[in-house]
Amino acid sequence: MDLRGILIILILGFAFTAQATHNRSGEITYRQTGPLTIEATITTYTKASSNGADRDTLELNWGDDTSTLVGRSNGNGEVLPGLDIKVNYYTASHTYSGRATYTMWFIDPNRVDNILNLNFPNSVEIKFYIETTFTLFDDQFNGLNNSAVLLQPPIDFACANQPFKHNPNAYDPDGDSLAYELVVPLMGRDTLVPNYELPDQIGIGPNNILTLNEITGDLLWDAPVVSGEYNIAIKIKEYRNGTLINSIIRDMQILVSVCENNPPRIEAVDEICVLAGERIVIPLTVNDPDEDQLVQLTATGAIFEIDGIQVDWNENPVFRPTEFQDSLIWNTRCLDIREQPYQVVFRAQDNGLSSSQGLTDLKTIRIYVTGPPPLDLDTEVDNEGILLSWESPYVCDVPADDYFRGFSVWRKIGTNPFPIDTCEAGLDNRGYEIQAYLVQDQMDGRFFYKDTDIETGVVYCYRVLANFSLKTTAATPQFFNFSRSLTSEEICATANRNVPLLTAADVRATDTSNGEIFVSWLKPIPEQLDTIENPGPYRYQLERSQDNSIYTPIPAANFTSQFFAEDIDTSFLDIDLNTVAGSYFYRVAFYADSQLIGNSPTSESPFLEITSSDMKNTLSWDVASSWQNYEFEIYRLNDESMIFELHAETRENEYVDKDLENGEEYCYFLRTVGTYNLPATPEFIINNSQELCGTPLDTVPPCIPELLLTNACDDFLNNPEDWELINFLNWNDVTIPCAESADLAGYRVYYSINPEDDFELIAEIQGTETTNYNHSPEMGSIACYYVTSFDFAGNESNPSETLCISNCPQYELPNTFTPNGDGANDVFFPRKNRFINTVSFKLFNEWGNLVFETTDPQINWDGMDLGGRPVDEGVYYYTCNLFEITSDGDMNERSSISGFIQVIR
Repeated sequence: MDLRGILIILILGFAFTAQATHNRSGEITYRQTGPLTIEATITTYTKASSNGADRDTLELNWGDDTSTLVGRSNGNGEVLPGLDIKVNYYTASHTYSGRATYTMWFIDPNRVDNILNLNFPNSVEIKFYIETTFTLFDDQFNGLNNSAVLLQPPIDFACANQPFKHNPNAYDPDGDSLAYELVVPLMGRDTLVPNYELPDQIGIGPNNILTLNEITGDLLWDAPVVSGEYNIAIKIKEYRNGTLINSIIRDMQILVSVCENNPPRIEAVDEICVLAGERIVIPLTVNDPDEDQLVQLTATGAIFEIDGIQVDWNENPVFRPTEFQDSLIWNTRCLDIREQPYQVVFRAQDNGLSSSQGLTDLKTIRIYVTGPPPLDLDTEVDNEGILLSWESPYVCDVPADDYFRGFSVWRKIGTNPFPIDTCEAGLDNRGYEIQAYLVQDQMDGRFFYKDTDIETGVVYCYRVLANFSLKTTAATPQFFNFSRSLTSEEICATANRNVPLLTAADVRATDTSNGEIFVSWLKPIPEQLDTIENPGPYRYQLERSQDNSIYTPIPAANFTSQFFAEDIDTSFLDIDLNTVAGSYFYRVAFYADSQLIGNSPTSESPFLEITSSDMKNTLSWDVASSWQNYEFEIYRLNDESMIFELHAETRENEYVDKDLENGEEYCYFLRTVGTYNLPATPEFIINNSQELCGTPLDTVPPCIPELLLTNACDDFLNNPEDWELINFLNWNDVTIPCAESADLAGYRVYYSINPEDDFELIAEIQGTETTNYNHSPEMGSIACYYVTSFDFAGNESNPSETLCISNCPQYELPNTFTPNGDGANDVFFPRKNRFINTVSFKLFNEWGNLVFETTDPQINWDGMDLGGRPVDEGVYYYTCNLFEITSDGDMNERSSISGFIQVIR
């Protein structure tokens, strides 16, 4: 057992009522009471039994080089029943000299002792520090900026080996968005506490994992292993219009005890989306596996804090037997509209630890209250543009609320008939561009907007949003924290539709020379053509192009009528085409009395392309149509019935047909479904592509192996007599991480001495079970390797990471030398030499004079000095630099040794 485990056993009995010391947890919050004035509150949870460390006054540093001694505002503090915990509040006001971003902070000399994950076992020596950073805006333009309000206390209880849940449950009074982040606790400005670990690193294991949901603030620790006291720090970040404006660092404590108890469970939805004015009913079911216990259900959230919100909920809950049902009811108002969700945290607590304490379960529910959509959109087209109008009054235009700001008008060329989701306000990423903002103009009892920036023949589609916001208190108020309603339904119109509209470019036959495409169109609208000003005869000429640039009239597709209302063919079957090679573009030129009025918008026949690979065909297309294609149907040929059957539907421009048989042919065609979403046009415009076949082939190699390379150096150092010169290559089983390796045939091993040289194949291992190889290279252990995998189709993966390994040299010199001519020990040479290729050996006498030197790794000194004279008996000092050949062929100084040699004659 390690030291920590021994200390934990010695220190923990575990009782929260032990010893003195002080701070457990806390945070600083504030509310803005004037343009440059805030009221700040330090909240601390301390050890109630530490009377000598109790603080009736704290120093709050305001972040502008000033500080204030703040007295406790809740008397002597509030001791929680049955616990060694006291809650303290310290509140003070401060006026700043100007608008800026400030960091206010508080520091105290001591934390509580024996926090397991913070400088254990001497956490009492670590200072307790918390801070809040905030921005004072020009309130005339940006409004006030209050801190987030944290509704759950910064201290909580858990049982070992049971999941633990916590949520700070913060909300922002100004409607700013919040995010959560786990950070390291602090002991001073920009100073992290020492020896800190996340709680799940104590008793580390696969069933001990702590996570934080950065959006909801849900903290899940599943599950604590070691009982004791833990601290974490959560940064609550506040954003306005995407910009970080505030942050609170909450230092909180989790008390884990050993207990035989199971937490209760709450069953409820995760998210609810409603339109303002609707009634919300949230049913909840609570149960506890320990049937002899009682459970209390409470709830916290912004909806209980904001004035005027009408919530039906029991504010004074009692402990009840399990299992039971409850519900929260909320009659929403237009004033409740906001894009950020309301978050309600339900907390079920049993009484398994004491009459009032036990394990808990949390359920976080996010509630979106969205503005109702504008209704009954209509368009009128005249020579000046498109007049868009919609219903008045708007249901959330409530003067008493002073929250509705007007409408925004959005436009897109071509329709986008997406399904409307009650949870999604606005028109983000839908392709619409804003045309007008805060529109409130009315005419004939309807809201309206006139679009005059239009072109003839273009299909313009509109949607309208209602906009809401808070506002500043300036004489000329400014708006901030906008919210958008649900989008209206889409309505489309064309300006001066005095030209035809195509409605089909449908491939009817697939062939290289006898292909066919059916083309159809709609006649212009007579009211917009003005047939008096543009009298007949009227002629429709269908034109074709293969590049959407040069259009050629189709001789047989020329239709004429003397009068506009006269029946005339508005379709044509274009034949003798190569519908295999590519698509065709069409347009209709419209003439009145031989004068060209204009061309219809162009449309392209659908063209399907296929890329085949291992067990799949990837189908892709890109259709340029004057209408909007919003759905694509994939038809595949049934080999038995020889009929094309609907195989898949998608809204994307690509579909991957998977799990196919390699070598078998699969045939398809594409059907596009679209619309103009215009009056007097087809509700559905359907066109087919050519037929196209693809044969899956295995062109995808298996996954790349992950190589691990070691050698036998440790064995050599421990057992040099039986040592073998071997490099050990090991890699993972590539069939486990990816499906592409399902047809794995084996592995190939490549080798080189120098990573810059060409590698040679030294082994091909057949089969999937062997994932290792041993190799004895040419130069000791020096070698570089990579490994590939290959499949039965011959596809070879990219190389693994190239790994190189060096020798494990050993060099040892004796300390006694007897050059006396008796044939024994007359030459000085190394006792051990492994992989040392050259040396720089120098020998000195007791006066420091050089008597011998060599670069020969075998030394081979016969006892003579540099002048050829025998050296005297005595002690000589040497230095020896050792060199080995590296994998790139260079000499590398491995190390240096030195020592003494006793010469005995």
